[in-house]
Amino acid sequence: RSDAWNSRIIIYTVEANICSIEVLGLAVTIFCAGRATIISMHPPLDRPHPECVEEIDNLYHCHATTSKLKFWGCNEVKFALDQCLKKEKQNFLAELNKDAAAKRAAEEDAYQKALGKEMSFEDYLKKDKDFNKAMEERRKMEELKQKN
Repeated sequence: RSDAWNSRIIIYTVEANICSIEVLGLAVTIFCAGRATIISMHPPLDRPHPECVEEIDNLYHCHATTSKLKFWGCNEVKFALDQCLKKEKQNFLAELNKDAAAKRAAEEDAYQKALGKEMSFEDYLKKDKDFNKAMEERRKMEELKQKN
């Protein structure tokens, strides 16, 4: 079967070993000398990537001007695009998770109210006299063991 998403192409021979490339979706697998190497491709470029417009344009230009017979002709341009997309993703995740602690605390409060409890388990333990007494005795025992 050979189409844009699933294809297998024999491309060259190295020291009497036939090497081939298999394209499956967004990953490329290179088979050579009994070993397989998987190379993941960049994500779709049809959605906006505001931080990587220049790198995307450079890749499209490289694909348009480089011969299709030179299979690895745009590696440097693709590497720059991959680095830019990685940085864009890190920035996006940092922005998304900047107030994660506050969101988590609000979720915990809502959960406690839904259960009909006014305090968390940790707050309950802080106020529990028996628990605090047992913990104090445990600390004293550990201090005695460390001294001996």
